[in-house]
Amino acid sequence: MTAGRPRRSAIVWQMTFDARVLLARRLRFLPDRPFAIAKHALFQGELTTLRNPVTWSQLLAAKNLREQDPVVHQTSDKYAVREYVAEKVGEDYLIPLYQVVDNAADLDFDAIPGPCVIKGTHGCDMTVLVPDLAAADRAAIRETVRRWLGTDFYKAAWRETPYRGLKPRAVVEQFIGTPTGDAPTDYKFFMFGGVPGMVVVDQDRFTGHTSTMLTPEWRQYDISGRFAFAEKPPVQPANYAEMLDVAKALSAEFAFARIDLYNVDGKIYFGEITHNPGGGLVRLQPREFDRALGDMWRHGTPVPERFVAKN
Repeated sequence: MTAGRPRRSAIVWQMTFDARVLLARRLRFLPDRPFAIAKHALFQGELTTLRNPVTWSQLLAAKNLREQDPVVHQTSDKYAVREYVAEKVGEDYLIPLYQVVDNAADLDFDAIPGPCVIKGTHGCDMTVLVPDLAAADRAAIRETVRRWLGTDFYKAAWRETPYRGLKPRAVVEQFIGTPTGDAPTDYKFFMFGGVPGMVVVDQDRFTGHTSTMLTPEWRQYDISGRFAFAEKPPVQPANYAEMLDVAKALSAEFAFARIDLYNVDGKIYFGEITHNPGGGLVRLQPREFDRALGDMWRHGTPVPERFVAKN
């Protein structure tokens, strides 16, 4: 293995994403660094010690092996982060909060005033949309939340250190999606020391998920990730400049952070701050783009124009 520039693994993996996930889970018996190296090889297609990271994916993996600053833990907690957001940009950007519980039995459905979203605060992929309380299966929701609260997400998933030691809780927030129960469009700002490098627009997340990758100036990148781009380019929100200002303010003290925002009928809402997007499993193509994001992280170098799609 190399300590600097990675070499391509001699093994060419002809596996689906889900098959790689299953194999990576079987490797969780490994100590932290060997596990991180093996996971990186599986999903990024390169073998490296992660001791001298240069690409974005390497920098994420290497950062994840280090102790995290307390503010990283705070901003990874989907309840504790609310205080951080209020301090940096104001409470007006927060989605209204109905309840926070550390026991599923304490969920009080009768006290929830309307459509809501229930989220685990201590990890990822812990979300239940409840656009119609009257039709909701309350017992099933309680069981789901009970399972979340009994899960140490750091140990159960990919050993993402921002989540290590977080108190398991669930929050109930106002549902800000469409009247038909669809989730709102998610705008993900990839920020490097408060400077945007990429904006990813996720649409139809729970149905026909698309993920369109754009420059901060709202031009499509000629790259690819795990999900397809939308057939039609997303429309830039009228108050996009304000969204950028919010993302800059929330990310200024981090070398890298992804700031997720919503924009519903012209009102901007905070979604979450993510320090290790996708758990390090998402492989961006071409690989030179991964290096370009790494250069922005390390040196503040803007992403070259050659990665922008030609109209």
